[in-house]
Amino acid sequence: MVANTATSRKWSWWGELGGAVGDLGITIPLAYALVVANGYPAPRIFLLWGLMYVATGLFYRVPVSVQPLKAMAVIAIAQGLDPALIGTAAFVYGLLFVVLAASGLIRHVRRLFSAALVRGVQLGIGLILAFKAFDLIREPRFMVGGETMPMLLNVGIVLAALALLSWGRRLTRIPPVLMLVVLGMVAGWLVGGRPPVALVSGAPLLWTLPRFDLLLDAFLLLILPQLPLTVGNAVIAADDSCHTCWPERSGRVTVVRLAGSIGLGNLVIGLAGGFPVCHGAGGIAAHARFGGLTGRTTVILGVAFVVVALVPGGTSLLFLIPLPLLCAMLLMVSWSMVRLVATLPRPGDYLVAVTVGATGLATRNLAVALAAGWLLQFIITLVMSLTQRRPKEDSHG
Repeated sequence: MVANTATSRKWSWWGELGGAVGDLGITIPLAYALVVANGYPAPRIFLLWGLMYVATGLFYRVPVSVQPLKAMAVIAIAQGLDPALIGTAAFVYGLLFVVLAASGLIRHVRRLFSAALVRGVQLGIGLILAFKAFDLIREPRFMVGGETMPMLLNVGIVLAALALLSWGRRLTRIPPVLMLVVLGMVAGWLVGGRPPVALVSGAPLLWTLPRFDLLLDAFLLLILPQLPLTVGNAVIAADDSCHTCWPERSGRVTVVRLAGSIGLGNLVIGLAGGFPVCHGAGGIAAHARFGGLTGRTTVILGVAFVVVALVPGGTSLLFLIPLPLLCAMLLMVSWSMVRLVATLPRPGDYLVAVTVGATGLATRNLAVALAAGWLLQFIITLVMSLTQRRPKEDSHG
């Protein structure tokens, strides 16, 4: 399990470096899509995400992830939404989470999530990540935005990467994921996988105020579909993941603080013209799976993002990481998330968790999955209550 893998390791800089690059499997493809479909300057995306990563690492002192809001990203990319609308949504979203944290309301929301529901969310995330990896296999490309390549070659590279990620640590102290990322970037450079200059240039910051004429569209199109997912995954499940992976180091991690940092971060991101983020449980599992133990993990990645954002054309380096490697990393993280369901103690809990996970996979909507889980949990509780009451009534009769 993730917990056993993370807590059994001794601290080392190699481990922190490996953990730092472990969460690029989702971040890089989404960043590229936001640049192409929505017109975001790549330097702005990575500068703001990098600063958020640094702040998160310094504050929490464990590898709390920083990931783009996935439901919001999918909607924005599919509809080609303007960054002005997304920036307004980011600011309002940040304000909403600041209120949830400052008022303490997020603590009451936490009580709605049983262990079975949390594990179900984590299972759903793991399954969705696995199928995202399979999508990358079905549409074989060596580079983001590059030409297609033979399916068998793609599968072969993925399997080789999986083997090295799984067993390479026995051969060298250097984390296999770090070696593969570096070698992959070199290979990407050699095959000419550099994206057009227009996609990796632009102003790093664009200070702007939220547009009140876009508030309704921002709420209906972006905030409403994302809200349950963030609460369930990036606050409740993220808190659980940190305390599972690093139980002795996660004293600073609470649902209130996670909601607060999501809120404050997105207030700044919204004002600076960036894309909003959260603390995804899948990203936390990725940092843990590949060796991260402390906040240094996320500080390293954050500093790297800031540097490539500020160096002209520097973000092109991030788009050189081969997709088959990102696919293998997604599969490793997916397995780490799926295995967490084995910690549940009762068969009824398994049923609830599997229902949430399967519904999340089928609908790609964790809000719907949680609703199904809550309904099933209510039915199980009701049936158990009636079953326990009946023998007492019979004995009195």
